[in-house]
Amino acid sequence: MSATGLRIGGAAVSVVMAAVFIAQAAFVSTARRAQSPQDEWLTSPVDDQTFRTYLDFFAYDPDVSFDIRVIGEEEQDGIRKEHLSFQSTPGVRVFANYYRPIAGIQGRPAILLLHGGVAGGKDARSSQILADALVRGGFNVLAIDFLYYGERKTDLLSTFTNQEKSQRLYNQPSLYLTWIAQTVKDAGRAFDLLVREKGADAEHVGLVGFSRGAQVASIVGGADQRFAVVAMLYGGHFDALETGHRPAACPANYIGRISPRPLLMINGTLDSDYDKETSVEPLQRLAREPVTILWAETQHSVPPQEFRAALVEWLRENL
Repeated sequence: MSATGLRIGGAAVSVVMAAVFIAQAAFVSTARRAQSPQDEWLTSPVDDQTFRTYLDFFAYDPDVSFDIRVIGEEEQDGIRKEHLSFQSTPGVRVFANYYRPIAGIQGRPAILLLHGGVAGGKDARSSQILADALVRGGFNVLAIDFLYYGERKTDLLSTFTNQEKSQRLYNQPSLYLTWIAQTVKDAGRAFDLLVREKGADAEHVGLVGFSRGAQVASIVGGADQRFAVVAMLYGGHFDALETGHRPAACPANYIGRISPRPLLMINGTLDSDYDKETSVEPLQRLAREPVTILWAETQHSVPPQEFRAALVEWLRENL
């Protein structure tokens, strides 16, 4: 396992403030370790026979019409964004942004981008920053909305606070499993759309997820072997307020099955959403080669520029 720590540059911070911040982070981490929920799959993931039964949750009809509807197009700073929706499973529409250079360069690898757990979904600032870096780095990008987020918002979530998301979705095991199942189907259909409608080479489609999208990416990547590479940015096994999930919705049962395809994990050492010792490192221990691990000295945030550059370079080498 390749584990690399990169130090972040940037504006100077006083030694006193840095010490206070690190002490606070350490206190939070210690408190969280005392109460952090665990599950048996972190120490003993399910066997292959059991795992194969989970795949039934994610099966879909690949012949269902995409019924693509282009909502709008815009061009800015050399990048063209196509706003569209497509039918994932019967009666279920996914809203998406498709990014590519205005020049329309042929033969570029493609990325499916999964957003964090924020109200804006694919249109959140974090997704836009990552999409921009990926397109300028040589990749076409399809960013989709999860169910309950972005243009697929329902009455389930209204404030999108961490407390509300945990109480109404993440800590509702049956509902969360249903949400995970639909999300894996949506990701699979997004892969199909990239290949069949956008001309992507099926051997060169990667998966990148940020925050909640990274947690989901570990499941999508383990369940759908067609994604050539998987990159998890600031995700883990549980976020800070999660208390449990069904085994079919547990990243521990999927992350090891991404191998032999390359896996990249970028996390923040001071992340209070996906804690280093209780959420991230236990999942990293289940990852199998080839895996690259990078640590940024940050809280929960969009990867700093240095790490976005590292992501792009890793994708160029592996995709």
